[in-house]
Amino acid sequence: EMWMQAGASEKCDVYSFGILLFEILGRRRNFDEAAPESQQWFPKLAWTKYDSNELMEVVESCDEQDEKTAHRMCEVAFWCVQQQPEARPPMSVVVKMLEGEMDIAPPANPFQHLMAAPAAANLWITTTSSVNTALTPANGVSRGSNEIV
Repeated sequence: EMWMQAGASEKCDVYSFGILLFEILGRRRNFDEAAPESQQWFPKLAWTKYDSNELMEVVESCDEQDEKTAHRMCEVAFWCVQQQPEARPPMSVVVKMLEGEMDIAPPANPFQHLMAAPAAANLWITTTSSVNTALTPANGVSRGSNEIV
């Protein structure tokens, strides 16, 4: 995001906070070189387990109340690390979600762009105009963003 023409925004901080939540949940750094490849990047591993309803396999054992808290933290973290900055909630909403003052809509897969077929990486081309340079999909269709409802 910081390499984009618009520069860094408060949404970078939201993303970083999401990564911090993952580190707290997993009691490990978000990237572990020593782990098997499928478990190296904790946020993606957490999504895989969350998506298959096995989240507690990557969270330290805890009682039922702490499991609910861990699940809530994980959902908030997924919202915070959405690929599109505009899909990330403002920190005021993050706080309300963590404190239970707000319901959390099921998050979209924030890593979908990483799980696409390798050929999909070739769909992006660089277009240049006299005003700016931007990355656009080769088919000219841009994706919509997620909203927190």
